[in-house]
Amino acid sequence: MKISRNKNPETEEVTVIAAGTTFTGTIESNQTVRIEGNFTGDIHSKSKVITCSESRVHGNITADEIIAGGSIKGEISGLTSITIQPTGSIEGSIISDTIVIEKGGMFEGDCRMHQEETEVIEMGPQLLEKQA
Repeated sequence: MKISRNKNPETEEVTVIAAGTTFTGTIESNQTVRIEGNFTGDIHSKSKVITCSESRVHGNITADEIIAGGSIKGEISGLTSITIQPTGSIEGSIISDTIVIEKGGMFEGDCRMHQEETEVIEMGPQLLEKQA
């Protein structure tokens, strides 16, 4: 049997806290973090944080995208989006541009949404005439 040790550049690296594992501390990552077990502490990812259906997280999470399939208690900040799946629950505060709670998902706490500011451009009468 031949085992290839070459990394596929299209394959995303993922940090995993496996099911049956309990971890306490701080995680800082540029890649996706996937929690399948129990985690207490803060998670900072420049990519995604995914919690699986049987996972339990007690702490603060900051990431580009957060997908909650398990239980999360803490302050959650998803720069792009936060999705609470049918098996997921969040207790605490959430901040994001986009928040999705799928049927069956639970949320209890405070919610704030960011919105990009839209630049208003005033057009003079001469410019309007040129467009017409």
